[in-house]
Amino acid sequence: MKKALLALGLVLLLSACASGGKGSKAEYIPEDAYAGDELDIVRLINQRIKYSQDDNESEYLKLFYADSPINGLPNFKLRTVRLTEDIGIQEQKQAVVAVVLAEDVVSTGESFTSQYVFIKSRLTDDVWKIWDID
Repeated sequence: MKKALLALGLVLLLSACASGGKGSKAEYIPEDAYAGDELDIVRLINQRIKYSQDDNESEYLKLFYADSPINGLPNFKLRTVRLTEDIGIQEQKQAVVAVVLAEDVVSTGESFTSQYVFIKSRLTDDVWKIWDID
């Protein structure tokens, strides 16, 4: 009996070590709390999490404007994004701009503050896209 418990404990310990001791499963922002432009923006953030997790660079880059300074997948897997403030949307002559302050959490458990900038062109009736992430 003691050997079985010891073996079970060893298996659990090894599996925790293999995963780095951190959960790396993606956690998405609940979309049911948002509507309209805010929902579109939250969906973009959730897609960013998904494509980062999947290492899907081609779909990841479709989330960004062609002129964006972002030109590839980040060198980390994004686990979740926590919005730290309300989504601020401002209408301008040629575009609608949204700024979102958030806490990005990566698969290692480390987190950092990010500022997302989204743009939707008024001239082309474009959809929301990510312009930049600082």
